[in-house]
Amino acid sequence: MSCKIHPESYDEIIERNWPEGFKKTKQRIDIYKVLYSNHEPLSAAEIYSILNNEHPKEMYAFSTIYRNLIAFEKAGVISKTILSTEENAVYELNNGKHRHYAVCLKCHKKIPLGTCPLHEISHEIEHSIPGFEITGHNLEVYGYCNDCK
Repeated sequence: MSCKIHPESYDEIIERNWPEGFKKTKQRIDIYKVLYSNHEPLSAAEIYSILNNEHPKEMYAFSTIYRNLIAFEKAGVISKTILSTEENAVYELNNGKHRHYAVCLKCHKKIPLGTCPLHEISHEIEHSIPGFEITGHNLEVYGYCNDCK
């Protein structure tokens, strides 16, 4: 349990959230830590850059990062999103909820929206299209952040 006096360590967080039967390697743990410590989704290139800056002696290969992201996605540890303002997919840890983002058109900062407005209208959409079952959705809002106005 986490509290302000005794915060959880990465080891405790990883132990609590690691999927059963999913092999723990140093690379996977390092990638997990990067995703956990960032509050917005990251591309494989951003993860690669962060890891190689934090661990310059190890120099992770981009292919290693990408292969482990695929394994994380298959295991349900992370979610992959392709934002229309990004050239590549972005990844974030699955926390049981999905998120939508406001994306700055200038700096590409991704700001999470506090709620999901599509939940409210999903039943209306299903009723307006006979036989259609919604299994997912994605919402992006574009504009300029305070720093770029």
